[in-house]
Formats: sequence, structure tokens, C-alpha cells
Amino acid sequence: MIGIFQNFEQVAARFNPSVLIGSGVAILILGLLIWLGGLGLRKILISLAGLGGGIVVGLFVVGRNLFSASLSGALAAFIALIFEKVFVVLLAAALAAAVAFTVLAEPYFKQAETFTAQSQMSAQTTITGLNETMQELKTFGLDAGRKIKQAGTKIPIKIWAIIAAPAVIFLICGVILWRFTSALFFSVLGTMVIFFGMILLLLYKGTEPVGQIRGKPIIYAAVFLVMAAFGTIEQLLLCKGSKKKKVTEIGPGEEKGKGREKSKSKKNKEPEKIVEHDWRSS
Repeated sequence: MIGIFQNFEQVAARFNPSVLIGSGVAILILGLLIWLGGLGLRKILISLAGLGGGIVVGLFVVGRNLFSASLSGALAAFIALIFEKVFVVLLAAALAAAVAFTVLAEPYFKQAETFTAQSQMSAQTTITGLNETMQELKTFGLDAGRKIKQAGTKIPIKIWAIIAAPAVIFLICGVILWRFTSALFFSVLGTMVIFFGMILLLLYKGTEPVGQIRGKPIIYAAVFLVMAAFGTIEQLLLCKGSKKKKVTEIGPGEEKGKGREKSKSKKNKEPEKIVEHDWRSS
């Protein structure tokens, strides 16, 4: 899997500098919002996730035109907004399974094919046009999907069971502890997006961030875990959930009736008896 990331590093390094800077800054800001305020902005983020997923399905699966992409994107965003909590739990389970797959499926990838494609890409010139950039990304996505599919066919059933275990755990925790699961999901996702934005910005500087992460995995894993833990605690403390307060509405008739009852109760009070003490009787 790390070979696919290094392939992307080689492809993205040849992008126009303005594309790297612009996309890197935008992704970094998005990652910060998800990392620190994902639980509070979950409605907006879930709607955007549904919209993006629907557009991808419309472009590559349904009709492969702008109308089908717009229709499927709007429908997916509407459904995601309605089933907001369910959608968050499903995304958290999918992210947990994806992380487990990334770690456990590494021995099953063909390293030779990965580095061959990487050397071929590095020999090409810098990409300047938007159409060329999109075409290059499409080619990379198809190649990455083919490698993942090949690795998936070689993974034994017991490894698939281990990969599925975190997803099942997140599904159960999402039912029992939905708020904690959601905060953890947004914190981990935001940390990953921040890392991706930083990689794009470092590629503009000409460095090889993926190679550096591969050379020092323990240090970067520790930084990732600390950021994920901080984001989870911060969201649980600052992003407060919506609590419905029970409000009793009093109609005009009821208010008048209460006023009359109060006035009657005042009138019905017996006056206090004044007892005069005659000094002559003493």
C-alpha cells in the first residue's frame, strides 16, 4: 500500500505549483475544521460527503453525465442528512476497515509493479494543464484500484476477519456510545486530511514526505495518535450536543383563568380579626 502512496507522490510532484499550493491549503483548512469541529459541523460535513459520493456514482456508474451526477448527488445528500447518525456510524466503520486494510494488506501488494510504474512516472515532464492533471489522476486511480483488487484476492480469510473486526467494533460502539464514536471518527478523519494537505504542500518544496514517513513510521504514528486523541477530547468538551428542552405553552384562555383564580383566592381570604384589649378590664 505504501507503494501506491509513493506513486501518488511522484504524480503529484509534477503538478503545477499553483495546483499544489491551492489544493494543499484548501485541504489543510478542511482538515482543521473536521479535526476540531467535526462533531459540531456534522450535518454540513455529512451532507457534503453524501453529495460527493452521489456525484462520483453518477459520473462513473449511473449515467456518466452531468445531469445524472447532479441528481444522484442531491439525492445522496438528502438521504445522508435524514439518516445523519446512521451515516456517521457507517462511515466510521468503513474508515476503521480501511485503516486495518492499509496496515494488514501491505505484504500482499506487488512491490515490483509499484516501483516500475513509479520510475516511469518520474521520467515525464511537469503537468501544466487542468485536463492533463485530471487525466493523470484518473490513470493513477485506475492503476491503484487494480493493485488493490489484486492484493485483495491474495488476502486469506483470517486476515479479512481481522480487517472486519474494527468495523464491527465501531458499529457496536456507534449504537451504544454514538457521541464518542462520532468524535473519534471526525478526529481521525481530520488528522488524515491534515496529513494529506501537508504532503501536498511539502511536495511543492520538492521534498519526499511519503518516503520520510516510511523511514520513521513510529514517530509519525505517535504524532497521529496524539492528534487524534486531542481532537476527540476537544470535540467532546466543546462541541455540545443538542438537548431538547420541554417548553409548556400557556394559551391566552389558560392565562386569564389563572389570573381569575389568583384574584378569587385573594378575595376569599378572611380579614384578620383585631382584638382590642381594654385596660379597664384588667
